[in-house]
Formats: sequence, C-alpha cells, structure tokens
Amino acid sequence: MTVQKDIIVLFSYRSHKRGYIEMLFERLTKSAEGTDLQLFRGSLADLRVIIKNNSMSIIESLTGRDLSAFNLVYFELWYKAQQQALASARYLERKKVPYFSKEIYDILPITKVGELAVLADQSIPLPDTFISSAREIKKIFKNNPPISYPLIVKAADGYGGKNNYLVGSYGKLRNTLDNNKGVQFVIQEFIPNICDYRCLVLGGRIALVLKRSRDLKGMSHLNNTSAGAVGEVVALDVLPKNAQDAVLKAAKVLNRSEFAGVDLMLHRDTNQPYILEVNQTPQIEIGAEVDKKMFALLKYMQSRVGGSDA
Repeated sequence: MTVQKDIIVLFSYRSHKRGYIEMLFERLTKSAEGTDLQLFRGSLADLRVIIKNNSMSIIESLTGRDLSAFNLVYFELWYKAQQQALASARYLERKKVPYFSKEIYDILPITKVGELAVLADQSIPLPDTFISSAREIKKIFKNNPPISYPLIVKAADGYGGKNNYLVGSYGKLRNTLDNNKGVQFVIQEFIPNICDYRCLVLGGRIALVLKRSRDLKGMSHLNNTSAGAVGEVVALDVLPKNAQDAVLKAAKVLNRSEFAGVDLMLHRDTNQPYILEVNQTPQIEIGAEVDKKMFALLKYMQSRVGGSDA
C-alpha cells in the first residue's frame, strides 16, 4: 500500500499579481499526478510564528497546518521573505523535518523575526511572541488573542523605539496595523517594568550595564534614551545572576559575543529576566553615557591588539 507523502511548497507570498506563483505551483502539481506526492502551497509572509514559554511553533496559514506536520518542505521564491524562511529552517531542523535548500539555515538574522527564531528553544527567557502578516494578525487577534492585552507592537526592523506601540485593545491594534501599511510587526506580551537595561557585551563578557529609565508619570512606555528616557551606568551586580547568564547566552547563540548590545528587562513584580533583543551594532558614539561606552569599547580593542590599558 502506497503511503501519501505531504510536501509543502513555500513561496514568499500567497499570490503573485501576474499569477507567476500560481502558474509554477499548478505546473508542479500537474507533474506530480500519478505519484505518491501530495503538494500544498504555502506563504512565508503569512506564517504564524508563535513563541510561548521560550518555545517556537510555526503554523502555515493557507493550510492551517504546523510546518512540522509535512513530510518535506520545499522553499521556492523565498528571497522576498528571508527572515521568515530562516525561522522556518530553524524550526524544521529542530523538528527533524527534511527541507531544501540548506543555505536558508545560515541566513543572517537581521530583523527581530530572525533573531527571535534563533533564540527560541535555547532556554533563553523571551517574551511570548506572535509574528505574522497584518492580515493574519487581524484575523487571529480578533476573537481569541493568543497573547493578552496590553500588547507591545513593534516593527521587526525598528530601532530606538521607532514604530513601537503599547496597544490595549483589538481596535487599537487594528488601527496601528492600518496606519503602518507595509511594516512587518512583531507582537509581544507587555512586561510590567520600571526600566530596562542595555548590556554591552564585549569579548564574551558584560563590559557595561546601562540602566534606562523613563518618566513613570509620562505617557510613553519606552525606556529608550532616544525616546527621552534617562540612561545611567550601573554596577553589573545590579542584575541577578540568571539575568547575566541570559544576556551572555543570547549573545553567544546569535554569534555576537564579540560585540553586542543586549536589551534586558526585569519583571517589576517577579524580577524574572526577559531578553528583548540583541543589537549587533549598539550605539556607542551617541546616546547616554557616551564616554563610558567609548572607554569600554576602546579598552576591548586594546585587549585584542595587545595595547596598554586605557
């Protein structure tokens, strides 16, 4: 008895304005007639990437199936959704599901989509997260949201607090998406906090900790100094040991231990650490405490070339 093999073909988008995706898939499907292969079409841009309790799952929206449920995944015309392709490859590798081509596994994680996918399933504390297209976000959050309000809605490629919103209802979520068409958003749980920390990692150690505190009486939820928060260098032991370990592990997993700015938040009530992101080019020459950041960087440079202490 022949056992049917389910294969999903993942394109960057669900359709093409000139029908190119449809034409390719129809031809492939027709050629598969008479074989034991059952082909399905999928959209990388509309994947539902879910991180819950630091563990990632991925649902393909056109089929409604978990990617790990397929016997094989074929990436076709994936280059316009590279970070979603990276997330998929990492997930499939962990689930031991065959896919091709393997080059996708080594795409650089250059947005929060790729970063979070690489950090997930590594025992690194992450906020619960949902990533998909605006279309899918609206659909999934309309009736039974997978993450409770209030939500953090932030651009996948945002920096300095830009395109970062605190959203308290479905109506406001929908308005945020509609007012920022073309922006890829990451949805995360809101962590109650009074500040956050930028940890400057140099040479595999935390060289400097910058505490960033917003005006708690103000309207903004952002702790970014570029958004008006106050930054001050604090002693490393301000951070509990598990937070320090999480910072260093996050930088290592992303191959950024040499130089990274790891953003860390401690829950206001539980002191539980959460890794927010790992910046590969943290601000040194601008922002708060410039002299101290510059000193730390130059000192590391000297250690690499055998120079005298700064």
